[in-house]
Amino acid sequence: MKKLLAILIPLFAVVVLIAQVDDDLSEESIRLIDRLDSEGTSESFLYLYGIFASEADDPLKVGSQLLEEYRKLDVDASYTVTDYPDAEKIPLPTGDAFCNASERGCLASLFSLPFDIENLLSEHRLLVARSNKFIEFDEYTTLSKPTIHELFPPYQYIAAAERIKILEAISVYSGGNATEAIDALSLQFSQLRRAMVLQDNLIGKLVFLMKLSEIIDVMSIILTNDEAVVKRIPALSPSEKSFSMIASREFGMSYYTFKSLDKHPEFFESGSKVPGWITRMFYKPNMTINSVAPTYLNLERLALLSPADFAKQIDLSHSNSPSTSKLRNYVGSILIAVSSPQYAEYVARFQDFEAKLALFNQVHHFKLELDRMENPYYGNETPREVEGSLCFSGPLDDKKSLRCLKV
Repeated sequence: MKKLLAILIPLFAVVVLIAQVDDDLSEESIRLIDRLDSEGTSESFLYLYGIFASEADDPLKVGSQLLEEYRKLDVDASYTVTDYPDAEKIPLPTGDAFCNASERGCLASLFSLPFDIENLLSEHRLLVARSNKFIEFDEYTTLSKPTIHELFPPYQYIAAAERIKILEAISVYSGGNATEAIDALSLQFSQLRRAMVLQDNLIGKLVFLMKLSEIIDVMSIILTNDEAVVKRIPALSPSEKSFSMIASREFGMSYYTFKSLDKHPEFFESGSKVPGWITRMFYKPNMTINSVAPTYLNLERLALLSPADFAKQIDLSHSNSPSTSKLRNYVGSILIAVSSPQYAEYVARFQDFEAKLALFNQVHHFKLELDRMENPYYGNETPREVEGSLCFSGPLDDKKSLRCLKV
């Protein structure tokens, strides 16, 4: 027995030591994480972070203070953040005129609701002015660290201000001047496209995309009832479709989460004190990180494809799921299986919007018959008529009606 123990104990020690070894970070992982820079400066980000500040406060100063507060969570997850008081925030407009654009009947109702545009503009002049100032910035860098407790900027204030501008254009149209309304919406559209290019996080980019879709639908409703001339709207540019920084920030969320679990004493159960060497036997953070990195790089590639090429590639991207060694990284393999969102669905929203732009141009600029229309995904296709909209088909479900055009 002593001889057997003399053999087994060193052997066990060797196995434990070998089981501690993790891989180095891959070139793909390093490339993605090196793009992040939470220590830089961005006046526009700080301004948006504090855009709800009272009239007496400076949004830049409020944003800076809030960012410093939330950065303390990066050091101490138990820290209690001091937020800006809700009672001091400038009010958001409410009512039926601020319905969710993706809800059935919302946009159509804006043309019949008895809203008082002059009162709205007066009551929320500061909100609109701040949205205008934010859109004038020519830079934007997210300064918060992509972690599970990250606080995103209050994009709802931008969305509300831009809805007021849309309501103003509808009011001008209702007053008998369709051309002026279309011109105002076209200018707003171009300004928001420019702002969308600067967005480097998924939430922000999607907020601006949805607002652009809303403007296109409102323009379409006006043009369906009026013969105003409209210019052809260019398709999304590579910079507008780019997911380069978005991929890095989404990867960063996984990176910091997986790193924080390394040798964590409560890894298996809350309140436990498991030795780090035991945790490392079953979980390798770098192996886990490296396994998901190709998914984010593929996200970049998919975003820049044409709709037609995207439709061909989408099935392939779904089949290439990340994986890792179940022998060396058993828990990591489980984490990957339960924490791998289908980012292709978000890329699809931008591809679907390209289809919407093509549909708008064919209906209102080229004035084509339905049976002569071209779907950017599949070529010649007659769009379906669905509840007051024309819709092209596409490779994934269109949950936000981005392939549909209100008419």
